[in-house]
Amino acid sequence: MSWGDSSWLQPERIARSLGLFAGCESDSQVTEGAIFAQLKTPRGRPRKGWRVALSLSGRPVLFDGWIDNADSLKAELGFAGGDDAALYGAALDTWGDRAERRIVGSYVAIVVEPDRSLRLSRSPWSQQALFWAADRDAAAAASIPRPIFAAGFPKVLLPDRMAEMLHGPDHDIGRTEYFYRGLNRVPLGSIVTVSPDGATIGRWYDPHDIPAIRLNSDADYVDAVAEKLGEACAAALRPAKKPGIMLSGGLDSGTVADAMMAQMPESARLASFTFTTLPEWDGHVPAGSFADERPLVEAYAAMHPRLDPHFTDNRDIGFDSRLDRLFIAADTAHRHMNLTAAYHGPMQAAADHGCDWLFSADFGNQTFSIDGRWAFSEFLRTGEWGELWQMLRDHPGDSRPMARRVLARSVMPQLPARLRKTLRRLVHDTPHADHLIRPELAETLRLRERREQSRGRLDDEWFRSRREFIDHCWQMADLGTEMGAAHEQVFGIRLRSIPRHRPLIELCHGLPTTQYVRGGTQRYLGRRLAKGRMPARQAEMRDYGLHHADWHARMTPRLSELRAEIDRIGDHPDLAQIIDVDRARALLADWPESEPVTDTARSDLFNAISAAVVTARFANYVDGRNDV
Repeated sequence: MSWGDSSWLQPERIARSLGLFAGCESDSQVTEGAIFAQLKTPRGRPRKGWRVALSLSGRPVLFDGWIDNADSLKAELGFAGGDDAALYGAALDTWGDRAERRIVGSYVAIVVEPDRSLRLSRSPWSQQALFWAADRDAAAAASIPRPIFAAGFPKVLLPDRMAEMLHGPDHDIGRTEYFYRGLNRVPLGSIVTVSPDGATIGRWYDPHDIPAIRLNSDADYVDAVAEKLGEACAAALRPAKKPGIMLSGGLDSGTVADAMMAQMPESARLASFTFTTLPEWDGHVPAGSFADERPLVEAYAAMHPRLDPHFTDNRDIGFDSRLDRLFIAADTAHRHMNLTAAYHGPMQAAADHGCDWLFSADFGNQTFSIDGRWAFSEFLRTGEWGELWQMLRDHPGDSRPMARRVLARSVMPQLPARLRKTLRRLVHDTPHADHLIRPELAETLRLRERREQSRGRLDDEWFRSRREFIDHCWQMADLGTEMGAAHEQVFGIRLRSIPRHRPLIELCHGLPTTQYVRGGTQRYLGRRLAKGRMPARQAEMRDYGLHHADWHARMTPRLSELRAEIDRIGDHPDLAQIIDVDRARALLADWPESEPVTDTARSDLFNAISAAVVTARFANYVDGRNDV
């Protein structure tokens, strides 16, 4: 959008940038002083004669995402036809900003107002991101940053961005400026108005403003959650021609897959995609964990004859696979990209299988499968001694004496933050760093203190209340969402989390704690919901799935390559001031012959080293270098 004589806006480059991974320009329409562009699907071809949707009042509307209650909205509005963009425009014309509360879905939208200001909106719990950059003469907004920079906005990384990225994503909590100077993102549940005079942000949604849900019986709670989960599945399946699901051996994805098949025609089949460990992996996992998903998925598939399971061991996929393409797709990076590479195999397999949508149970642990660990604190405050004792006694992997469990999990969280931190340092000494940032730089930048401040709780602590848990869910939902669009571009497939459905989230966040913890059993609701949907062993299992358990088997053959990567970082004038190259070299020099099973070893040898490589590769991308 041009408001004057812009020195940077080159609108003709936007459609080409948006369609980069599709191999063609996106749909686009040029009007006086503005360009509108949209890529309908990740591999979509330009549609002849495409025009931006107009609301009834004539406002142009761009929309990305989905409206789950479209049918009821159309009936209420008397809306005869048009896509979700037109429906959104009609709702906005009728109800104004109140339309956001009435629309159920996951979306971002750009509307041009009559005064040529931009109205940018993002739904609560949205899986889509929305960015903008502007000055007095021009503005650009897009669901990924790349078209904004392609249009000519200067691409200048924020100070300390590399160190913050290597430390973790929590530093972005509460910020609107994102990664680059002048690049801003729309917060969840917000409306942003951008004009030559600047930007105003209205946060209309509060994740804590939900009613407490109290029903007559335990069975009623299960039925209520099952109903909302079924609605989420039905809405997700509507646009899917050939759906697939990422399936593990745990509670969440098995529950979702069963709910999806219940919404599909009886003759329809559902393809599932699972990553497994390497055959040469030694099988060691910490207490309370499991890693090999295949036997559990095979048993699940035997119970569901309409499921077509597919497995991949990701043998040729390293923690750094496709990084260059993902950097181009997102223009951002996150240290945990070293972990998400495990999903590349299932995504590629789904694309090869011809799936147009790949669904997941991501956010299951934040909805129907909540473990309710804030109850360690809550039960002490409310005097539910029997429930507290059973929960402490039965928590997986905790072999400490009972008195210490009570103090650590229930008493300590009640104390003031400063005292909690002091006592933890007396018992545990200095916290182990899970990164390779130079210690003096981490101290100078106060990275740990800033992270604790931004997320509102101390490191190494469970959630002390339901409020802290919901805060964490909200923060996590708002971080790195552009990476979903990046993976869609790279793999050419649409992605959707089924549990990330606002009615389901709000219902689950309002249920009593004793629906999530009962008689020492955590994830109590999730286990009851899973009953009959999967083998009893799977529904009752208390161990947690451990991804990347075979990290040693995967990284050992690459030791010489990793040492060379670290040496190149040491020769880089900027990265060598951020990354502790000497420590990295020492870790690689003392590489164990067999896989150690301690959390510290995994943190140092896998997480820290691989995250440092991801950071260096992103620095290479930003700087346009090829020597790192």
